[in-house]
Amino acid sequence: MPEDADAPDLSACSPSLTLMAQLTTFVFTDLVGSVTLKQRMPGADAATRDAAYVERVLTPHRQRIEAGLADADGRVVSTAGDGHFLVFPDTARAALWALRVVRSHVEDPIFADGGAVAQVRIGMHAGTPQPDPADPDNFIGRAVDYAARLADHAQGGQVLVSRTTASLIEDGALDGVRLHPHGRIELRGIGGAELYELLDGGRQATPPRRRASDSPARQWSVLPRTMALTEYAAGSSAAAGGTSSATAVRPRRVGNYELAELLGHGGMGNVYKARHAQFERPRAVKIIRPDLVEAGGDTVVERFYQEIRATGALEHPNLVVAIDSSSPEDDEHYLVMEFVDGVGVDRMLESEGALPVADACEIARQAALGLEHLYEQGLVHRDVKPSNLMITLVSNPHLAVTPGGAGAAAGDLAARSAGAKLPVVKLMDLGLALLVRGDDERLTRLDRGGMGTGHYMSPEQWRTTSVDIRADVYSLGCTLYHLLMGEPPFARSDLKPERAHATATPPPLRPPTGAPRELVRLIESMMAKRPQDRPQTPGQVADALAPLAAGHRLAERVRRLQRGESSAGRADGDETRPAPRGEADTRRPRTLVSSTAEAAVRRSPWLLVAATTLAACAAVFALSYANRARLEQHQESLLRTARFAATDVADAIDKRVGTLAKLASRPELRRAVKQAIEEGDRSALQAWLSENRGFNDESLNLDSSSWFVTDPRGEQLARDPWSDSIGQNYAHRDYFHGLGADLPENPSPAPDPISEPHQSAVYQSDTTSDLKLAFSAPITEGKEVLGVLAMSVELGNFDEFRKTDDDAGPVEILLVDVGENRLRGETFRGLVLHHRNLGRFTRGGPARLSDGLVESIRQTRGGRNGAVLPTYDDVFERRDGEPMIGAVMWVTPSSLSPDQRHSWVVVAQEPKP
Repeated sequence: MPEDADAPDLSACSPSLTLMAQLTTFVFTDLVGSVTLKQRMPGADAATRDAAYVERVLTPHRQRIEAGLADADGRVVSTAGDGHFLVFPDTARAALWALRVVRSHVEDPIFADGGAVAQVRIGMHAGTPQPDPADPDNFIGRAVDYAARLADHAQGGQVLVSRTTASLIEDGALDGVRLHPHGRIELRGIGGAELYELLDGGRQATPPRRRASDSPARQWSVLPRTMALTEYAAGSSAAAGGTSSATAVRPRRVGNYELAELLGHGGMGNVYKARHAQFERPRAVKIIRPDLVEAGGDTVVERFYQEIRATGALEHPNLVVAIDSSSPEDDEHYLVMEFVDGVGVDRMLESEGALPVADACEIARQAALGLEHLYEQGLVHRDVKPSNLMITLVSNPHLAVTPGGAGAAAGDLAARSAGAKLPVVKLMDLGLALLVRGDDERLTRLDRGGMGTGHYMSPEQWRTTSVDIRADVYSLGCTLYHLLMGEPPFARSDLKPERAHATATPPPLRPPTGAPRELVRLIESMMAKRPQDRPQTPGQVADALAPLAAGHRLAERVRRLQRGESSAGRADGDETRPAPRGEADTRRPRTLVSSTAEAAVRRSPWLLVAATTLAACAAVFALSYANRARLEQHQESLLRTARFAATDVADAIDKRVGTLAKLASRPELRRAVKQAIEEGDRSALQAWLSENRGFNDESLNLDSSSWFVTDPRGEQLARDPWSDSIGQNYAHRDYFHGLGADLPENPSPAPDPISEPHQSAVYQSDTTSDLKLAFSAPITEGKEVLGVLAMSVELGNFDEFRKTDDDAGPVEILLVDVGENRLRGETFRGLVLHHRNLGRFTRGGPARLSDGLVESIRQTRGGRNGAVLPTYDDVFERRDGEPMIGAVMWVTPSSLSPDQRHSWVVVAQEPKP
């Protein structure tokens, strides 16, 4: 936290405050919009995002809470996720501490992904302490509830205090500290109460929430008086084998299981090797991380037991099965599984490289048998990949793979009869398994609807959680490809995995793999883009792979790896293994002169000139052809990127406009607007806007947008965040009248408000001078327009569109308005609305395309699939005249009328190769 030279000195506290020993100041603080912040965190599932939230947001927030806490004689009594309950013996010191925490978040923001900012809110009340009879380190009673209810009504960056607390602070006469009255409000469980906002410096007051935020019930953990918050957090985080900490204490026993070394960790929990205390049997125990329980509460626990229920119903040699578990009522939550002493297939690939055909097919065959059992139980694994496959050796014939008659790999029966240990492939980590009988059984989700691991996910799995077993068939096909080639199918693609799996054809299996045609056809069918074109069950895949796995040497390979050896580089019979990446094409030098020509040159030296000329011409032709082919390949890639980006942008616009339309149709909004217009009381409307901003849609970016309501004449009635612009008239703005461009201020005659959802022209903010545009919807009652509800966003800050930048890789995505925009008395065409580094290129004014490029784009309007642009100079003039190539696609949101879908385009560009 940065030092603040202007912070009030604690020595300024009045003796009348410090001597009031009979009062204790109770403080509650938490972060606003923590659910949204967690959604913005990176991770393939909710548990991983929760872990990232703890590391990147909650931990630095706690450090700020504890900074200066000892100097203020305060202590943290209890904590629940990002909620903290503190007590201070001195009200003045508590007030200065609270302002210091708020100031630290303003001066040094804590960011989640996508630019979302963590905002702290605080409630404070001084009252008579009432110790908790059940815990001497805790407090209970009305005074504690009073502070908690105040925090429920606070906005981000706001400290709300009771009248009693305000009086104590005023008596202290703290330098630079002032109080702003917010009037009377109804506190749940307390009754009517006067609210005051604690402020310092030049900060302005913010209207509190008139209705308390709906916070879920929390499980509070009381801290011993001797334990600091950071000690508690570190011990909790490392309790299940997390990062090292001096205070970390790993549980030595859960239930009947004594824990040993950490085997691995994932987003939700850590897995330990364990031993049953009575039976001495080795087991693997997965323990849910206590800090995630604290951060996510009942939701995380419920998800963990959904995983347990899904896993507990399974029993198959090719699946890691569950044996025991805790109960939801227990203090610690764990799942006991069989312990597999074997070799991970990912480790095998790392050590051995690409595998021979028979070995790869045997691994995939057994994995398919495990998936077939999942299919029979109505489950989908959803995360089939090499790192989720383990190979162990077993001697008990009853534990070996049941061949299923003709499906047995040749040699297995003979090996069993000879007593040799057989390799058994175990499919692990069913944490993403989804009961396909109902969406209410889903266990984990990815941000955009799918879940799994990118290099192996089917096209449909990227779009939705409602997939069936054929998605696992696709993932198994990708895994088998990886086993044969030493890399996933799209590892070298310039596209992001989501795009590659949806549109690209996998590179063919290289000839050195020795894959027979029937195997090539099988993999192609397993990786078909449409589920109906794949094998319909894993059992069909297992049957097809059985003859191809004949003669596999998997057991020998496992034993070698368990001894710490590797076959890489050996002549051990794996002659079908392809050369390491990059070697296959460089073993023999290439020449454009044939061996026949070489012999002729040796016989007749005069032919050297002709041969050399022939080679040079061939080289020039080949180079020209290669350059043209490379250019066409880049153009096609840019077209695909532009199409996908334009679709994402249109979806984001539809979501925003749809949200506004739903909000605008709410009867309580109409009542609040009428009250503001007819009675002049805008408080209900302001409170409604603050509470309903975003329509509870956490995928909308609320941190970079402003929301406001105008009356039918254009006067702004309410705004969130609150601003001095309330009361000013904006009838000239395009978002109000929808005429396609801003009008001069105070237009005469005054324009009518919009009658349908609208996407505005770009305009310049009166308060910040930033360039913005807005989406708006009319608030109507019958045919009468009562007002306009709108949200604005700054150019270059389209966080909802930022995923298109991530998907594009090195390709640059430009969102451009090729219509006319009037700014500062000038008319602009080709204004760049979004680019991942737009701020760097707009310091001298708005960024825009050249007139010639705009005209070229406008000529492509009729193309439904986009168009390739002629070579043009770099829009941002960074490359000293280096030419660019690009592709364009028009943005066509369905939520806007046809005459509004005429000006936005996506341009995907890169330097000309």
